Amino acid sequence: MFTDDKRNFRRMQINTPANLTTIEPIAGLSFAAECVDLSATGLSIHLDELLEPNTLLTVNIDSTHPSIAPLNATAKVIRASKEDDGTVTAGLEIIQFN
Repeated sequence: MFTDDKRNFRRMQINTPANLTTIEPIAGLSFAAECVDLSATGLSIHLDELLEPNTLLTVNIDSTHPSIAPLNATAKVIRASKEDDGTVTAGLEIIQFN
């Protein structure tokens, strides 16, 4: 049951579409992404554009069930790197649930 992962919260593999909109430093840029995993404090995404660390974003993930509300949050880019296949992997810290 124990893992080498030192995170405080378990991550759920969800692999679902996410919509991102920048708040700072430039407001209003939109990106389509895939949310790979999600925890109580952050998420990991794949997208086509490289995001700069400390960029603030709104993250919207639609629910697949009518009784579950969509996820709407403000998040900060903690890390982002371009992979060999050209996609970008980014780690976001959730600052606030909206």
